[in-house]
Amino acid sequence: MLRMFRQRLRQFHRYRQIARILTKHGFDYFVHLFRLADLVAYPRRLVTRRQRTVYRMSAPERFRIMLQELGPTFIKLGQIMSTRADLLPQNYISELEKLQDRVPPVRFEDISKQVEQSLNRPLADIFAHFEEEPLAAASIAQVHRATLKTGEDVVVKVQRPGVAELTAVDVQILRDFAYLAEKHTAWGQIYSFTEMADEFADTIAEETDFRVEGRHADTIRHNFDTDDRVYIPKVYWDFTAKEVLTMEYVDAVKLNNLQALEAAGIDRSSLARTLADVLLRQILIDGVFHADPHPGNLAVLPDGRLVFMDLGIIGNLTPQARDHIGTMVLGLVKRSAEMVSRAIIEMGQVPPTVNKDALQRDIYKLQQKYYEIPLSQINITESLTELLQVAFKHRIKLPNETTMVIKALITTDGVVKKLDPRISIVEIAEPIGRRILQERFNPRRLQALLAEKLPQYAHLLEQFPFQVSELLEQATGGTFKLNQENPALNRLANNAGKWINRLVWGFITGTLFITAGLFADIGYRLFNTFEVVDAALVTAFGLLLWLLLTSRR
Repeated sequence: MLRMFRQRLRQFHRYRQIARILTKHGFDYFVHLFRLADLVAYPRRLVTRRQRTVYRMSAPERFRIMLQELGPTFIKLGQIMSTRADLLPQNYISELEKLQDRVPPVRFEDISKQVEQSLNRPLADIFAHFEEEPLAAASIAQVHRATLKTGEDVVVKVQRPGVAELTAVDVQILRDFAYLAEKHTAWGQIYSFTEMADEFADTIAEETDFRVEGRHADTIRHNFDTDDRVYIPKVYWDFTAKEVLTMEYVDAVKLNNLQALEAAGIDRSSLARTLADVLLRQILIDGVFHADPHPGNLAVLPDGRLVFMDLGIIGNLTPQARDHIGTMVLGLVKRSAEMVSRAIIEMGQVPPTVNKDALQRDIYKLQQKYYEIPLSQINITESLTELLQVAFKHRIKLPNETTMVIKALITTDGVVKKLDPRISIVEIAEPIGRRILQERFNPRRLQALLAEKLPQYAHLLEQFPFQVSELLEQATGGTFKLNQENPALNRLANNAGKWINRLVWGFITGTLFITAGLFADIGYRLFNTFEVVDAALVTAFGLLLWLLLTSRR
């Protein structure tokens, strides 16, 4: 009971703090939408001169500064929103991309206590040396260099004390905000804000559990264990917990340090091609990709191997999502508006009112823009950004993993262009696209897919003859009806009903004949019997006879 009271009290104080910060930055609309007005202790007329200067900034600028002030949960929310050009106008996207996740470091005494509590042993029992000054400090964690007792150099990522409690409160508050926005605004209903809040809660839960990041590192290392172009630092699981991640220290040059790359004699063109190829493989083939490949998270070893660091944000694609992304990339490579629009419609949540012809026209305009341009000169950042703007225009909500892919491609393109402006990701994607196309229609893959799906329909095949018999009884008994509630269509329905019935049953009959032909070989090999074929043929001939008899009436 006492714990619940404390949690409610903490939530109340956080609501009040959020209300004040919203008011301070001029977002009174949200204060009233989220029913926070009573929590603002001071009236608007008492806003100080320093606060009034904030109002001279643009709304996107004030929005970014507000998120920064609200702390780690809202900074992370802003970073995710910066990838959602299908939800926000471009001026907000551009501003949110400037969000800085840098904060003063936590005292070393608090960090050492956090490590000892998480690993359940004294710091001196694990590390021969632990640097007090962090390499980096962010809102969720900070990173320190250390040396294990066994001599290995490591980096230790330590969660800031109190972050888990704060993010838990913030996530619940954001869920409440999402509910109110979805209830009271058309925008919230179109984009299912409550569903997005749930997705964000899952993201925060993963990012505050450093074991998840460790598993991500192991997965990508396994996927590239035979690729000598890539290196993923090792995770020391004996010294890793929910709040602490210990990984191998890698002495490498960050990709944002161009002078150091030149001094080390690194071939920047080769490195750029490797980065583009590896990320495309992660997305299109493995389905597990680094979703935040900015230059600070990428490095290169003296031998030229590419190092992926900070694997806290990883995208996971289902086979279906990977197929849709592959179709979109193939459409960009082939300059096919039809392929790109089909991929977007299949991936996204399309409003019932969307004009698909207008959508395809907008994508066709993009196609015409890039049609005469060689692949090597296509700017993927520009084309993908324009594609997201088309989705925004037509109110198409794309899945989170799709926008993560697009953001990763745009970020990678920026890094590639800094390394070598002559290299185009679209050009590098072409051979991978051809490979995907070949694999998609590979006979063995299709046969394996058929073998996988057939057992799922075994019950349907078993019940099918009885269901057909029941439908035939309804048809011959005169109880098979097509009801229309629109009076204007009654006469048309009455005149066309018998032809529709014959067309439908003719289609079913033809399908059964084709199915029998397909199963003549595959069915015997899978089930070692021709009973399925016999059932299909008998049913097909029965339907054909019935159609011939009724056509004479």
